[in-house]
Amino acid sequence: MKVSRIILSLAIVIGVVATTSLPVSAATYGGGNVQGYAADSALDNGTIVQLDSKNGNTVKVSTQAQLDNMFGVTVDRTQLLVSSSNDALKNEAFVAVSGTYNVLVSNEGGSVAVGDYITLSLVNGVGMKAGTVEKTVFGRAAGTFDGKGVTVGTTTLKDTTGKTTRTVALGLIPVTVNIQHNPNEKSTTVKVPDALQRIGVAIAEKEVSPIRIYLSMGITAISIIAAVAILYSGVRSGVISIGRNPMSKRSIFRALLQIILTSILILIIGLFAVYLLLKL
Repeated sequence: MKVSRIILSLAIVIGVVATTSLPVSAATYGGGNVQGYAADSALDNGTIVQLDSKNGNTVKVSTQAQLDNMFGVTVDRTQLLVSSSNDALKNEAFVAVSGTYNVLVSNEGGSVAVGDYITLSLVNGVGMKAGTVEKTVFGRAAGTFDGKGVTVGTTTLKDTTGKTTRTVALGLIPVTVNIQHNPNEKSTTVKVPDALQRIGVAIAEKEVSPIRIYLSMGITAISIIAAVAILYSGVRSGVISIGRNPMSKRSIFRALLQIILTSILILIIGLFAVYLLLKL
């Protein structure tokens, strides 16, 4: 009997210690960490938020203009196993930065299927299916949404002139939060063959943009063609002139030498221009 009481007492002590060791306004639920933050206004559950740049204890609704600053999603405190409110936090919002939680999404990027990457839509704080253009994703969908079933509302998208372009549906689906670089992003950077890239780096002693490398190739090609054309034309004219007037061989050779030097000078100027283009 005494042994049972001792074990029960130890269990209670451990439970109390574990509970009191949790930070204020923090809890673990859904596989991730949730913590309370202040907000300028009350935030709907499932809103994607970012930290306020002026106050690390305050969050605000994320915008696509600051896609890389996505931080977490607001969650319903009543669904948390353990939570502790902090009256000092204005409009306290519980924010999950990892784990699987309900997130507001729209069908702006198309129907969302399980496993799709989720990013921020044009609607502030609302996610959508990520394509190949967005650089950052918020996480991966653990549910589906096509805008035809259960929705929480609709909203309109507008262009830069304020004209309505389309209406999209909003819904709540579970999303596994994992903010990272979009694995499906397609780079728009011009590809340069490795050999040319190595030559450019060797000359400039630094990384060189693809545009500079291709411009350098064009200048080099034009310089070589111009030098060869002048040289060929001069040699051909000289040979013909010697055949017609052998007595003027000396003057013809002198003119031919000038043509050769001119061709070399054109080539040198072209290569020097390439060097400056890559180096500067």
